Amino acid sequence: MKNRKLLCTILSILLVISSLAGCSKSNTEQTNNNTVSAEDDTNTETEAEATTAPEKAADTLSGTITINTQAGVGVAEAWEAVAKAYMINHPNVQVVVDLKPTEGYGEWVQNIYNTENPTTDIVNINLAGSAAVGKSINFLEYADSDSPYSDGVWTDQFNYSMQVRDLARGEWTALSLDSVQVLWLYNKQIFEEAGITEPPKTWDELAAACEKVKAAGYQPISMPGDYNSFWSGTMGWLAQIYADQTTRSMVNEYRAQEGDYCYDPDVDGTWSYDPTDPYNDDSWKVNSNAVRAFKAVKEGKYAPDSVGMKTVWTNFAKVFPKYAGGDAFFGTSEGVSLFYQGKAAMMVDGAWRLVNFKNDMEKVASGEDVKSGDTVIDGVKKFDLGTFNMPSMEGEGIEANARTIEVANGFLGAIKKDKEHDALVVDFLMYLSSKEGYSYYLTAGINAEMVPNGPSLVYGVELPEEYRSIFDNLSFIGNCQKGYSCMLARGMAGSAGDITESYRAFYDYSYKYLSGKLTIDQWLAKHKVNVNTYLDKAMTTSGISENDLKNPQTAPTGQ
Repeated sequence: MKNRKLLCTILSILLVISSLAGCSKSNTEQTNNNTVSAEDDTNTETEAEATTAPEKAADTLSGTITINTQAGVGVAEAWEAVAKAYMINHPNVQVVVDLKPTEGYGEWVQNIYNTENPTTDIVNINLAGSAAVGKSINFLEYADSDSPYSDGVWTDQFNYSMQVRDLARGEWTALSLDSVQVLWLYNKQIFEEAGITEPPKTWDELAAACEKVKAAGYQPISMPGDYNSFWSGTMGWLAQIYADQTTRSMVNEYRAQEGDYCYDPDVDGTWSYDPTDPYNDDSWKVNSNAVRAFKAVKEGKYAPDSVGMKTVWTNFAKVFPKYAGGDAFFGTSEGVSLFYQGKAAMMVDGAWRLVNFKNDMEKVASGEDVKSGDTVIDGVKKFDLGTFNMPSMEGEGIEANARTIEVANGFLGAIKKDKEHDALVVDFLMYLSSKEGYSYYLTAGINAEMVPNGPSLVYGVELPEEYRSIFDNLSFIGNCQKGYSCMLARGMAGSAGDITESYRAFYDYSYKYLSGKLTIDQWLAKHKVNVNTYLDKAMTTSGISENDLKNPQTAPTGQ
């Protein structure tokens, strides 16, 4: 299979995608249940411009495809546009767009996977957890297939290297077609008033900037500090980003060794460790072995209580909760309101906030309400927005400069049924991920106020200039969510889903530490106990057994 030997073994889809479960560009839920018809009188441009598929494909494809992804502003319109264009090419196919509310979606999609003979086809698989194991279409089986919608194979249509794949299971079950970057945003007027001439580049500079902002009469940082934030939101992102600064050399432990089932001599035989290169451990440059990663944790080589983690959490305590609202930080569930009201100088968010900010400031100018979720924000003030990348921590155990979360986003999965139906669903996804299909998707969505997360990963598809120029100013610094560099950042998890008990324990002792009720050494001890307590469960859900640890060169069997 194309490039399979070159792919990095990803410990778990969850380690990458559950951490972005809280990343959402949508702030208004919608539910849409439509059977899109090629004869609808809407979207006539799509009907006029849709490319006719080859005669054979148009004649032979038939059936019903049901889309049950999460709803959001403009998302229904986006799906309906691409569905209609697809059905013009394939008149014997019916596409049902039935989007579900974001609230409770995780429970809903898990139940769907456990339902006998569901009508559902396409879902957001990142929230399905262990329910999706063995029940989803494996896109690797189609990766080398010629696409009717381009001049090459399917995976030549988009950035395939950024897709999350799991070679431990030989699976690729999540298709992601746009990108996202997590960064800091700041109010330029407040920085100027506080005498801050340049955004901070180190964590100590961040703390010093916070002190200046506080002295000027503003809250330095507006950020949620509840359990959801530590699990899948802002604090969880920061925990991963800065744990990654301490574990870069661990790639030498979990990289594929000669003789390993995932070793490629043309890649792994020539690779060398370079912590100064933030892309050195990208999946197409070095293969990782999931068994070796767990073996390193089991043997204590990959330690949750390392000196580097002590440095990270000592630095966190310099800023949180002191400069993020004090004790109120832990009860805060969103960080937008104070930032928009000009009461707080900084926040952390995904790059989609840049587009949201532009749209929200236009609403202020026209007298419209600006909301955070469903809540209207009173007293929104217009100001100039600035951004800066993650300030690097310095100190004992820090091995490299900070990276951030720069990943593919979308996580479209499909419930596995019979082969003929699976092929139909994949054909639709081929069209969606083509230049033509995704252009329809983005154009219709943006026209309906859908907010893009970042640049598209589909080749040849560009955002409108007003959005493209916003993202053009970003500088990319590398992705921390790859391999196993942050696998112990928030406790322990397995590839089939979150271990909720471990994450809740992580939040509990982190809350106590940042509140001054635990010392840093006590935090480290509790973190170690947490990881060791749930390590066996994480191995089980990842399909790795104690016997597999004895033979890390062999593909894990779980037996």
